[in-house]
Amino acid sequence: MENQERESFCQVLATLCFPPDQEVAEQARQGSLHAFSRTMILADKGKEASLEGFLMNGSAQAILSDLGESYRRLFSDVEGERISLVESCYKPWTRDPHCTVPFASEKGFLMGDSALHLMEIYRRCDVEVAEEFRNTPDHLGLELQFLSYLYRWGSDDQIKTFIGDHLDWLDLLRFELDRAGTHPFYTSLFDLIALFIDQERKRLEGEGYGEKDGDSRNSVCDGPGRDAPLCRVL
Repeated sequence: MENQERESFCQVLATLCFPPDQEVAEQARQGSLHAFSRTMILADKGKEASLEGFLMNGSAQAILSDLGESYRRLFSDVEGERISLVESCYKPWTRDPHCTVPFASEKGFLMGDSALHLMEIYRRCDVEVAEEFRNTPDHLGLELQFLSYLYRWGSDDQIKTFIGDHLDWLDLLRFELDRAGTHPFYTSLFDLIALFIDQERKRLEGEGYGEKDGDSRNSVCDGPGRDAPLCRVL
């Protein structure tokens, strides 16, 4: 897989992390999501069964209704399981030893260290975040969109750093999904995301990328925005 393919793949994965629309339902009806995803995991054929949730029967409208209801049940802030797709919720709110906020070391809160770090990365890379995501800049969908951006404009070292810093919480998310009894479509989606990130981590480690001097939390900021055009994330 070349970086151009990884870029496109991350865009697809990111789209599926947001509420489903008619186009997603139509792609599921046609089997296109299953076929496309299958080509992306040829290096790990033993994982093909994990994509079966993308095979859905019925009309596009029925599929959209089914997926929409499942998405609301799993991820809605108002009803349902309330499983978060935001990195901050899975990590201590801050690791700053000088912070005196009572919940500083607790999990489950928005705008933690990971969100602040991503806001700084976005700023340095001239990446704009839509207003509706101002309080969740570390939403998984946005992180995958930014990873896609790095496949085009960044270096392998920056990609490895970003994956290590911001996509290291997927096992916790999958645990929550298993506990809630998720829809097969979303089981396949998050299994696929985890598989892709794991393959990328192994690829980059095997090729010797990621040898960093100093603070790794600065290295993602130091390149893509300089030559890349302004990018709007959703």
